[in-house]
Amino acid sequence: MVYDKLVMQEREVHIGKLVKSVFDESGMSVAELARRLHCERTNVYTIFRRSSVDVELLSRLSKILKHNFLADAMQLYGLPYSHTQVNFSLSLEDFSAEKMERLKELLSD
Repeated sequence: MVYDKLVMQEREVHIGKLVKSVFDESGMSVAELARRLHCERTNVYTIFRRSSVDVELLSRLSKILKHNFLADAMQLYGLPYSHTQVNFSLSLEDFSAEKMERLKELLSD
């Protein structure tokens, strides 16, 4: 995977470098990524320099760039991961109106 060359000697993940590498291969412009993230272009460059990113942003980046950064991070940290292991269920009653609106927003990108 792309992340092999981005792992530091201490096995520390620099997620910004990973995102930048996948972004570079995507052919998307910085302006387009910023638009889809609902942020300024300068924020995109900041993401590329960050060694950590919160899970919500990482999930949004995964969706936009069509790359599973969460799976990459798990593998880099030596955590077992399989898409078949992810098994949870939620009902619509588990979501507040605000969370439902946020979910719709994320899914519409």
